[in-house]
Amino acid sequence: MSGPSLRRPLGHLALLAFLLLAGPSAAMDGTLKWRTGGGNIVTFMTGERTAPLYEALHYVGAKLGRMNSYGWRDLQRVPTPHDFDAAMMEAYRNGITPVILLEYEGSYQTLDPPQPIGSYDDWFKAGVTYATRFRPNGDWGRENGIRDFGATIFSAVNEPDVQNTIPKKDYHDALEGFADGIHSVDPALKVVPAGFAACNIDGDATLRGYGPAIADLLESGKLDGIDLHTYYNDRWYPLTEGRQFSAQTCFDRIKQTLGLTRDITFYATEFNVSRSAGWSDENRAASLFLTAIWDNFGVVGKKGQPITAFAFPWALGDTPEIDGPNYAMATAGTPWSPEERSKVLRRVLDLAGDMTLLSSDPYKSGTLHLKGPKGDIFVWHNRRGWTDLSGGRWTIDLPPGATRLELWGWDGIREIHQVSDRSRFSFEALPGGETYMALVSH
Repeated sequence: MSGPSLRRPLGHLALLAFLLLAGPSAAMDGTLKWRTGGGNIVTFMTGERTAPLYEALHYVGAKLGRMNSYGWRDLQRVPTPHDFDAAMMEAYRNGITPVILLEYEGSYQTLDPPQPIGSYDDWFKAGVTYATRFRPNGDWGRENGIRDFGATIFSAVNEPDVQNTIPKKDYHDALEGFADGIHSVDPALKVVPAGFAACNIDGDATLRGYGPAIADLLESGKLDGIDLHTYYNDRWYPLTEGRQFSAQTCFDRIKQTLGLTRDITFYATEFNVSRSAGWSDENRAASLFLTAIWDNFGVVGKKGQPITAFAFPWALGDTPEIDGPNYAMATAGTPWSPEERSKVLRRVLDLAGDMTLLSSDPYKSGTLHLKGPKGDIFVWHNRRGWTDLSGGRWTIDLPPGATRLELWGWDGIREIHQVSDRSRFSFEALPGGETYMALVSH
């Protein structure tokens, strides 16, 4: 967890007493709901304390959850995989597929006795252990009679660039051992270094040296991609000042700095709009948050193709009493009650949850296009510095069979148009400073 100006305490989570008739599919199908989630599902907090997060995930319609453990090994660095067992069962019963995170704090090196990050061999053993047990149809699933449910994405060592205390070579060797161990069990499983914050915090594209330390692992494909935490802030990372304050910009700068030629995947386990200073109004933050959502989902690779694996807002399950007023996305925890930013995310998934992102143009028009079984959605960032379209004029080439077009903003539907006899539709003079969504039914 990170932020440009504030560190946030670990969220309190709790179990929702809710059973599904069947668990979720182990294979993410590419639709937006399978690319959205939240966290943290902390393994030592299962039971009553995880209810707000699961309620929040169900409310917005997300299918993924970051499941992290601080007790995944003992002081001798021997893996303790049963630490995840109860959390896995809880996630299964709640219909949420986990993305596993093995936590390691840089401060652990100063404990008595010290807990160094460990060797390649330590992490190779951990990779083998956790992949064998928690992949779909792994040991945990077989023991519990559960098929086609488990983790396909594994990550480790969240935000090493914040404390910046882990030796860079040791960090590299740990991540390499972890990846090699997991891939020895199943080469199709994905391994990702847990989130980085330094580009967002102070524009450091080296991630305080941790990026170059693992550049060879990213280039070789041992690490599938990079996880960036983006907290938009009116002072430190103001998206209102243009797309230079975007997830795409940090992603591009880091790849260039690391000298990567392979097209790595973009991950985002934490992003949000800070309700601080000039953005303290709940509605203003919600409007900005719609831009942030599509910024993270719309990240593209070298050929301009969408390349985001998933995007998780922080902190979906928390109230201001728990996480402070800036990032908490709930107004109450028992029962969980949504803040306006959570309502925006639900609105996005209600419209586009069953859709797949076909294209994104962050560098010029600031538009995206998604398609689903019942229609298409077109998105436009009509914000200064996010688009080369001018005058508020937005022209959409309608798909064959289009019958109805709805214009949506952060707060709901704005306009309705019948388009049965058209191949193209233009909005004229749309007010600036917003992100818009056009739902086309057919």
